[in-house]
Amino acid sequence: MWGNMGKIDYIKIVNDEINVEIRDLLLKQIDDFYDAQDYNNSINYEIGDKVKLKKGTLLHGTYKNIEGLKYIVENGLIASVFTNSRLSKYPSSVSVWNLKEDCYLKDYINLYSGGTIKYHGLLIDNDYSQECKTDIIPFDKMNNINQYILDNKARMWTMEQTKEARFMPSLIQNQIQIGIIFNGDNTYTKELLKGDILDVNNIDDNKVKYLINDKYDIDEFINSRCNKDDFFTDRESAILFGIPSNLIEGILVGRVYEKDKNMLNEIKRILPNCYICNLDGVVISK
Repeated sequence: MWGNMGKIDYIKIVNDEINVEIRDLLLKQIDDFYDAQDYNNSINYEIGDKVKLKKGTLLHGTYKNIEGLKYIVENGLIASVFTNSRLSKYPSSVSVWNLKEDCYLKDYINLYSGGTIKYHGLLIDNDYSQECKTDIIPFDKMNNINQYILDNKARMWTMEQTKEARFMPSLIQNQIQIGIIFNGDNTYTKELLKGDILDVNNIDDNKVKYLINDKYDIDEFINSRCNKDDFFTDRESAILFGIPSNLIEGILVGRVYEKDKNMLNEIKRILPNCYICNLDGVVISK
């Protein structure tokens, strides 16, 4: 990764390497990123409190765990095209989970630690149709999967983990130990979200095609972006350029880090004003 880069460096990358069709979008987003650094976090919890997240809260998991967190705290969460790292599906954007309603963190973790199912060819009027539907089965309902299938009779079904279960600390894996919680209840985050390329109201199809990794099917992406379900989910946002680290309000840790006092102390050292919570959705350090 490139380190110690500033606004001028990022602007130079846009002007030198980014397609002219989308330069203005990214240059505005860089301005919004640096404007957002004026935000002062003021979220207060006591140890043992249940974390309640507001609509618009953004979450991101880092597979590099503590080292990934250190980099993000120092530089912000920055899109891969600007960090000389492995190009993501959306190289000019950062992927985050965007809460659509207020909820307790514990309930959200239970939801995304389950599975996503698609019913193909639903039974309608005693005949198998061409209609399909999707659903999320929460972690605590996975043992009732037979009932879901019986209640949604179909010719075929497919199922996989939710995306969050793979990329955030979850109840089904220990590979990801760090989840970052960004405050969404402020004008700065809301302005940054105007650069969400997964929202069809923000960026039209003619421009969004330049923002997708060319290894992926652009036409399929455009169609899915307009017809979201529980697989191509409206729970996800892909924000152009990045999110500054001063918008971090808390850190979600997996079971391994939760038991490691040295690791918790290290997280508090680099983020002294943020809370740390566990997979039970409870604050364990403030």
